[in-house]
Amino acid sequence: MRKLFILALLAATTPALFAQCDALFISEYIEGWSNNKAIEVYNPTGSAIDMSDYRLERYSNGATAAADNQKIDLSGTIEPNDVLVYVLDKQDPDGVDFEAPVWDELAEKADIWLCPVYEENNTMYFNGNDAMVLRQISTNAVLDIFGVIGEDPGSAGWDEITQNHTLVRRPEVTSGDITATDAFDVLAVWDSLLVNTFDELGQHVCDCVVSVEETERDGFKAFPNPTQGNLSITMATPMRELIVRNMAGIEVRRVLANGAIRSDLDLTNLADGSYFVEVQLANGSVHYRKVVKH
Repeated sequence: MRKLFILALLAATTPALFAQCDALFISEYIEGWSNNKAIEVYNPTGSAIDMSDYRLERYSNGATAAADNQKIDLSGTIEPNDVLVYVLDKQDPDGVDFEAPVWDELAEKADIWLCPVYEENNTMYFNGNDAMVLRQISTNAVLDIFGVIGEDPGSAGWDEITQNHTLVRRPEVTSGDITATDAFDVLAVWDSLLVNTFDELGQHVCDCVVSVEETERDGFKAFPNPTQGNLSITMATPMRELIVRNMAGIEVRRVLANGAIRSDLDLTNLADGSYFVEVQLANGSVHYRKVVKH
């Protein structure tokens, strides 16, 4: 049985708050098996942002400072309301052990590869109990913090869920958490998926976008998203059934598709909020999409 978990990070106050939708933040965190590690950064603003003025920092195992080889300057340009996906640079198909390549499903989503040699820079070698910071270089301003700087939560990570999981920022989050030492609580701003889940990587649904009429990727179309109740699901491949789960992983709706490539879901009677639609295809593969009902 597939399980979905909910993870949230307690929003914090700061001496230098950024207005909502005005600054970059981390929209997805992947801590998978072996070298399957990635950070997705989202641009909620209306302008393209040059990432050469930003860096990621790793505060390892409760460290209060990031070593020089645990800071990595970023590159690329993020268009408005778009993302860049930074992936640990392990691409050698013949690599083994510490040099094992990332899975093909993750490699396909990579925009920028980082930190190929551990001894030179190991920022991207986080393992669930390391705080990660997104910082602007020119201002030295912290834009987002994943975890708690100076705290080691143990090998299983914060609330025993930040290791071996994919974590996706919830749509209602419109700015980063920028206080270094506030509690990293399981509340309502991170959704947690099973380990080595990459379906949501490469795009982000955020309330900074006033209206999202349609979400389409990899042949999986959910329309309209957000929805007031009636949701149309279309796949390029015949579907067997559709399952809707709330953020606690509890099934709240199931519809047989019987080989159709289009099926409708009625979410009218569900409470407003975020849900995952699990589509099981006739060929045995499974796809997920996050949808918002309000």
